[in-house]
Amino acid sequence: MPLIENIPGATPLDDLSGLIPTHITTRQQLNEWEAANILQAVKKYLTRREPLEVSLEWLKEVHRIMFAETWEWAGTFRKKPLSIGIDWHNIPEQMKILVDDLKYWQAEESTMSVFNQSVRLHHCLVKIHPFVNGNGRHSRLVADIFLFANKQQLPIWPDNELIVASGIRQQYIAALQSADKGDFKPLEKFTAELIKR
Repeated sequence: MPLIENIPGATPLDDLSGLIPTHITTRQQLNEWEAANILQAVKKYLTRREPLEVSLEWLKEVHRIMFAETWEWAGTFRKKPLSIGIDWHNIPEQMKILVDDLKYWQAEESTMSVFNQSVRLHHCLVKIHPFVNGNGRHSRLVADIFLFANKQQLPIWPDNELIVASGIRQQYIAALQSADKGDFKPLEKFTAELIKR
């Protein structure tokens, strides 16, 4: 299977510049390599509860830890257009707005649950698409870290192959698209179902 084979709804891998391992020649090898790298971030953030302050630098750091052994640009906001996500010029501003929104959602007078805050955090990161690649995995892990830090149950996300093969990916993308229009119920339901398993 060629490396550049694109998965529907995923960021296309048209540009492989910045790929660190030189032995990777297929999508499967890349997925396995990235999964091993992402596990390092999971171990760092989901094994010991620590106070969490979501900031621009922290969001970049999570991505860097997830992909530092795979991509030279890990943890760096993209500087080019993609077929999905906002215009790259607006990324720093929109990420700052997201961080500020999260602080507002967490304020004492807020009635938004931690779970709903995590769903919105997840959705906003996907919608902005701040990095060249790995945005979906980054957004899910950031939302999980947020839930974990707030002593909430975590969803059990299926691995990439299962998502594609089972049709779950279409449900997930449809839920994200509903959230794009302001209806968060499908994404909340989708995520809650993954917590119940």
